Amino acid sequence: MKLLLMAILTSMIGLCTSESVTNLKLIDAGVSKDDIMIITTSMFILKMCLPIFVTKYTTGPKPISLYLKLMPARLIWSIFFALLIYYTPSVIQNNEVPMYYYLVMGLVFAVNRVLAQIMVTCMVAFFSRISDIRFGGMYMTLLNTVRSIGWVIPNTSFLKMVDTLTFSSCSNDVTNSCSTPDLENICRINDGNCETIVDGYYVEVVICLVIGFVWYAVYKRHLKFFESKDRSHWLLDLNQPGNV
Repeated sequence: MKLLLMAILTSMIGLCTSESVTNLKLIDAGVSKDDIMIITTSMFILKMCLPIFVTKYTTGPKPISLYLKLMPARLIWSIFFALLIYYTPSVIQNNEVPMYYYLVMGLVFAVNRVLAQIMVTCMVAFFSRISDIRFGGMYMTLLNTVRSIGWVIPNTSFLKMVDTLTFSSCSNDVTNSCSTPDLENICRINDGNCETIVDGYYVEVVICLVIGFVWYAVYKRHLKFFESKDRSHWLLDLNQPGNV
């Protein structure tokens, strides 16, 4: 059980950058907040409707197998987010966003949302399958809480790490790293601009990809083993507290 909880707790680390930082980077790249809000709202509508169509694929005897099949695809999809952000400044000219860009951005977000929702449904289906029905929703709540913690903490951490992993330099003074607001002001006073040398977002994308595939390699066999266990394996033994 401890190994399962550890797998759940760390399962989302590889997806953190694409989920938590992408919207902010798009805004920095020139996409308006209103456009981001429209896309995000559309994804919520998709999120609500999607379970109707995917339930029959996620309620079978092997929901974790489907989850594991989709994990590499979702990890690789973070590269498409990085490419979208990389080319956004060159696409947006004079604050005018071409229509095809909205279509591409919507497609990238929609595919990610479909993958994410199917994976969430698979995980919840697995939680439901292994939960001891004698304890009502307590078992499910515990598992979902662990998953939520494994989502919130890495998201917050990677969001804060972006600036740390970003390296800049003043255009007319290479000794000025623009690492603090004061250094940025000095650069501007001297008629310079702080130019990004290494963008922390792309560094984090690579880090998350590595972590994600390492997680996949380490826990794939274990999760399939847990999935193969009969439901009775997960029942709590009331005669031996703490022994699952």
